[in-house]
Amino acid sequence: MHNYLKIVFILLLLTQIVSVFGQNTGIEFATARNGKIFQIFQFPHDQMPRIDGDKSDWNMVPESYVYGTELLKDTEDGHGTDIDPLDLDVRVTVGWVKGLNRLYFLYEAYDDFWDFERFNPTGYLNDIFEIVVDGNMSGGPFIYNPLIPDARKWGDHPAHIFNHLSFSGYHAQNYHIYTPPAHNSWVLVWGSQPWVAEFPHANYAYDYDFNHGESGKLTLEFWITPFDHAPFEGPEYAVESKLEENGMIGLSWSILDFDGDKRDGHINLSHDTRMVMDASYLCAFKLMPLEGQFLEKIKSEWSFSLVKSVPRTVAFQDQSIGEITSWHWDFGDGGTSTEQHPIYHYPNTGVHYNVTLEVSGPDGTSKKTRFWEVIVP
Repeated sequence: MHNYLKIVFILLLLTQIVSVFGQNTGIEFATARNGKIFQIFQFPHDQMPRIDGDKSDWNMVPESYVYGTELLKDTEDGHGTDIDPLDLDVRVTVGWVKGLNRLYFLYEAYDDFWDFERFNPTGYLNDIFEIVVDGNMSGGPFIYNPLIPDARKWGDHPAHIFNHLSFSGYHAQNYHIYTPPAHNSWVLVWGSQPWVAEFPHANYAYDYDFNHGESGKLTLEFWITPFDHAPFEGPEYAVESKLEENGMIGLSWSILDFDGDKRDGHINLSHDTRMVMDASYLCAFKLMPLEGQFLEKIKSEWSFSLVKSVPRTVAFQDQSIGEITSWHWDFGDGGTSTEQHPIYHYPNTGVHYNVTLEVSGPDGTSKKTRFWEVIVP
């Protein structure tokens, strides 16, 4: 047990070091598709998609955010990028909402043979949409632990079980999503933490009208929560990936297309099947700001922090949206300022202050008051 804890600790430490080092130094990560950057659409807070199988919520998303069959490659069965849309045709759109650590997906697919009535203990023999996400772009293997002998083997050997429970899916997560659901199950998580696919960490809805073996179109809406650390022990020990505007994540998907008794392809965005088990082979995705049509022309926003080295002193930070030409701060005790980012010294301690910032510009004025939030200890 001592060696087990030591290995787990080392792996977690290395993951965090890689993540922090990359984020703080501006290093470009080695990602699939020669570093091509894909984009994730930001939904406004009041227009986030409802997970109900009705894709109309996604009509606002520009076509530039939609990734279709032409970007995929069959890396297993010899079709390459020459994928016949009459056999399989897909469109994938990814979204996010600022302030929520969720990734929203719209998966639209036409298949000439939907395969979903046979059962296999491995979880296959069902058409599958497979996604892999690495929320902090830590990279590296996340299914098989290279520090454990025979880690790439799978079975009932104690070393294999140890590898699975102590490593698989911890810093990047793999979801085998059934299309459509099999035996009332929507996903198989390839990792030691099936709880990542359960509400409130995920949600899903389908819309389709075909039977097994028929052709037709399927629509799948879902969201997931990416985790920097997702242990077998449960969500109470997990660390969510923090999604921030203009931030980068690792992400890719593949389609396992079964037609009767054969697998008709392993078609993926990364153009490398190693994406399913090693996050270094994922694609780079950027969490985009709001599109211009969703931005208010002018909106007052601000934050504050205590200056710990100087008693009763608060630093205010303007974060307003729009073209701003003037600022007027009311600090709640009679004091004012016209600076953009003022530092203010309060005369009394233990008091709540109602602070207001009014900004002005060519498009008008806007005020933002924080009530009882500025407390001077």
